[in-house]
Amino acid sequence: MVCRSGYRSVMAAFSMNLLGYKNVVSLKTGLRGWNDYEQPLVDQSGQQVDIELADDYFTPKLREDQLSPRA
Repeated sequence: MVCRSGYRSVMAAFSMNLLGYKNVVSLKTGLRGWNDYEQPLVDQSGQQVDIELADDYFTPKLREDQLSPRA
């Protein structure tokens, strides 16, 4: 499991273990920590992934109806 900071992914991995899934792991530092430690980020074919593109992928995208009401 991977998320931006590592907090949601650990909760998701824990939940999946409770549901019976095996060999579930979470990236401890999240995507941001991975970048902070200057680790290479690659896709399944081994090609380097731009951290900004990956970060955008993990950034929540809210619809208009999910935003807080305006005053």
